Amino acid sequence: MNSDPLAHLDSTDDGESFSRERPQPDSASENRSEPSQAESTNAPVRERKVLLVEPDEKDRQLMRSAILMQSPIFDVFAVTSAEEALNLARSTSFDVVVAANELNGYPFEDLLKGLNVCLPFSPVIVVTRQDSPDLALKLLLSGASDYLPKFGEFQRFLPRTITTNLQRAIIIENLKEMYEKVEQSSRDEALLNRFVVNIHGSLDIQDILDRATESLLEEFNAARAIICLIKEPDNEMRIARQRTRNEMLPVSDRSPIFSRYHDMLLDVGERRPLVVMQDDTFPFATDVRGEMLNYRIKSMVMLPLVYRGRLTGLLHLDEDRDSRLWNARDINILNRMANQLSIGLYQAKLYQLVNAQSSSIDKLTDLCAQLNKVVDSTKELTERTESREKVRIKLSSREIEVLKKVAQGLSNKEIAEELHITEGTTEVHVSRLRKKLNLSTRAALVRYAYENHLS
Repeated sequence: MNSDPLAHLDSTDDGESFSRERPQPDSASENRSEPSQAESTNAPVRERKVLLVEPDEKDRQLMRSAILMQSPIFDVFAVTSAEEALNLARSTSFDVVVAANELNGYPFEDLLKGLNVCLPFSPVIVVTRQDSPDLALKLLLSGASDYLPKFGEFQRFLPRTITTNLQRAIIIENLKEMYEKVEQSSRDEALLNRFVVNIHGSLDIQDILDRATESLLEEFNAARAIICLIKEPDNEMRIARQRTRNEMLPVSDRSPIFSRYHDMLLDVGERRPLVVMQDDTFPFATDVRGEMLNYRIKSMVMLPLVYRGRLTGLLHLDEDRDSRLWNARDINILNRMANQLSIGLYQAKLYQLVNAQSSSIDKLTDLCAQLNKVVDSTKELTERTESREKVRIKLSSREIEVLKKVAQGLSNKEIAEELHITEGTTEVHVSRLRKKLNLSTRAALVRYAYENHLS
């Protein structure tokens, strides 16, 4: 879908703008009349195109004149048959179609289907000499947006009908765009959740790297997924894990692609993602073009791995297809995944350090005092965490917030102001806290909060 809901009204089906030369209808059709001298000098720009399908010459002239005179932004292309209308719709984009129901030799339902295929975003207004609820329902079910009976000076109402249906089409397109954005956001959140659950399901660094590269390769259907980490003490960027598909040649650990990106991050001082196409001309792209050609990289994206402000590595995805472009949505979700990966790797490294220290307790007797302090602090932290988890099992997140505020000595009114809820709601939460925790007084709630490290 186009990001602009009006894009289908301002461009043709093949992506060209209205500035191109418009095709002329067949000889049997009727195009616009030649403008007068006054019209050609001060004529307004006609931004919208109307396809008029009407075999009756008198009605065709009436409708065409009414549209041009009452709606200065509309330009009218008039044809006399369904075949001409479909041929013109296949080559030119129209904003709205006005078609007569009485077309000889061609089923009108087939015309509506054809127009909806060629001009899916353009409303079709049917003008008819009949007026009945059954006919109206039939036309609407066949794909028409509206209909106008040919009674009296019906042509006077046609411009307003066109405008109304165009506005309706724009609203529908906006709603579709909003729905697709919500759907895309939901899919992105689901993707991120899968990645988080996957990498945080382990505390082994090698296992995390395996899971992360496999997830990245599958979720983004890329040619390669590479994770580089900075090796100490030389502070060089080296490949920690690499996954490929389609029998792609693995990238060398010494490839300047990674070292150049590392240097750029250090020189610029900004930890920004980088997207490179094979035919880009900025300095980084020209420096690594040979590597991209060697490894059949048509496009690639790289993001820094940063934990607590410290650069720890990079994330790399590349593609061997010309059609693949790394858009803003890809960059956004990859950046969030890189943040989670940085956290997961740090936690795994910390876990390994703790295990190494724990296994050396018996041999390093001279460090017993220090280790006892570490054990005590770890135990206290564990108890606090377990205590909080027990409270969370009993209480909702809102009730925990209220309990913390009660422990701070705030009144119900003050709690309501800080949490942006009503005082009555606060009283309900406090009452539920007493009931769930089997405590009778507010002082007991304060004591409970302190004992469970919620103060």
